[in-house]
Amino acid sequence: LGDVYKRQDKDQVFINVIDNGKGIPKRLVKRIFQPGFTTKKRGWGLGLALVKRIIEEHHSGKVFVASSKIGKGTTFRILLPKN
Repeated sequence: LGDVYKRQDKDQVFINVIDNGKGIPKRLVKRIFQPGFTTKKRGWGLGLALVKRIIEEHHSGKVFVASSKIGKGTTFRILLPKN
């Protein structure tokens, strides 16, 4: 894991989670939140699917890939409504 940044405006909280991993190819970005999807030899591919479900169903938020560069890393953005 690299860094986590947070900011807010009057309606939302924005959280960026930035890693310095291998990056996600554009052709796979839409699939990474699907249950069972993984590029690893081990694991069940449930981590990001659970993250998405918790954020959307339990917090009425959104999570998505804000940017990704092969060999540099990925930035995930979480948007949460302020209550």
